[in-house]
Amino acid sequence: MTEQPGAAGRDLPPEFIELIRTWFGPNADEVIEAFRQSGVDLNSLFEASGMDAAGVDFGGVISELNRLMRTGSPDGSINWDLAYDAARKVSLSKGADPVIASRSAGLVVEAFKVADLWLDQATDFTPAGSDAVALSAADWIEATLPRWRQLTTPVANSLTKAMTWLMKQHAEEHPGVADVAQGAQRMLLPMIGSLFGLQLGQALGQLSREVFGYTDTGLPLVEPGATAMLPEVASTFAKDLQLPESEVRLFLATRESAHARLFKRVPWLVDHLYGAVESYASEITIDLGRLETMLADINPRDPSSIREAISSGLVAPLLTERQRSALRRLETALALVEGWVDVVSQSALHQNLPDLNSLREMARRRRAEGGPAEHTLATLVGLELRPRRARQASALWQSVTDRVGPAEREALWSHPDLLPSSDDLDQPEEFWDRRQARGQADAALDAEIAAFLDAPDSPGSAEPPTTPESPGSLDSQP
Repeated sequence: MTEQPGAAGRDLPPEFIELIRTWFGPNADEVIEAFRQSGVDLNSLFEASGMDAAGVDFGGVISELNRLMRTGSPDGSINWDLAYDAARKVSLSKGADPVIASRSAGLVVEAFKVADLWLDQATDFTPAGSDAVALSAADWIEATLPRWRQLTTPVANSLTKAMTWLMKQHAEEHPGVADVAQGAQRMLLPMIGSLFGLQLGQALGQLSREVFGYTDTGLPLVEPGATAMLPEVASTFAKDLQLPESEVRLFLATRESAHARLFKRVPWLVDHLYGAVESYASEITIDLGRLETMLADINPRDPSSIREAISSGLVAPLLTERQRSALRRLETALALVEGWVDVVSQSALHQNLPDLNSLREMARRRRAEGGPAEHTLATLVGLELRPRRARQASALWQSVTDRVGPAEREALWSHPDLLPSSDDLDQPEEFWDRRQARGQADAALDAEIAAFLDAPDSPGSAEPPTTPESPGSLDSQP
């Protein structure tokens, strides 16, 4: 006699069976039976969960799971359409995104022109050469999404590989529930890709109403050299500080232009920053204990609990030594960029903006603390894109400027090996003295080596011994 579908779970509420079918598809009955053969009593599990079939919105749960799996990719890759839609919706939820008026756009362009004139006196790096633009929040999302994709895809791919490996290991260790593991993989990977995209989109939507331009995160979010300003955000910032909008525009334009010059004139810098992110992502592993604990806390009554688990670090990685090294490299580079921009902007603006010190301090605090959107990104990507040591970097760049001027300062950006290290940030005012002492020591060593090689009795200066010509040589021929 053929067993009726769902017989393995015939004692369970039909809604619960439907939920399992949503997870595991046509093999749901076999999966339920595999659970029982492995000692898992689904009836006890259901009762222990405290769920009441009459009190659980199974329809909502199933609808949410179906949506996430339907919109997700089987390999767990990020759903970028979902990310974009979420970003737009969150941005609009903060208020209407007005079209940029021609007058606002003109004021932005004018601010950047003035900023470039002032920066010419503060740095030897020439203007980036791109036309400045005024952006709406929607414009910013559209323009920066490709870079966010570059930034987050390596992390998401590594997390997916780690999850796949984890489920494979579980299946090998528990052969009786191999079907369960396969079903879980079919369910989780599309969901993770969708949820990752959803959370990322929500963070970008919020950022679009907080950022001033392309370089607020410290990373170039468009092609190096481009400059932009969101006039609505700048205006709100000026009102909060009770400062003239014209001063705030000039301050923000100068910082944005300084970033643009640096990223444009130091061609290796962008790859250096994103390379650190990729190095970090390449070795992501999952904290299994944390994962199991957080999965246990997901409430089936509430579909949003799955999303909350992801956003609170469901797949928080364990750091390897190589990842710590990559994070240190990224942290140091971000601090050096932020410190350089701070010093150069201060030099360009100190005679032109009466409220410069207030603006400078506010910008430092804003970057150091971050906002909810930046915290969400840190949870998702595992990276905090904030220059923790920016004040020390500013002190270092100011010390170098005072000692040798802008030209020698900018020369340090000619190669990664010439940049100050994390250790140099510990004693920023002494950096140039240490660099000079090391250079003198290297020069003395080179002189000693050269003198040794040039000495008459040194092995390198001896004439090669003459040998009889071989019979086959051209000179021996008649």
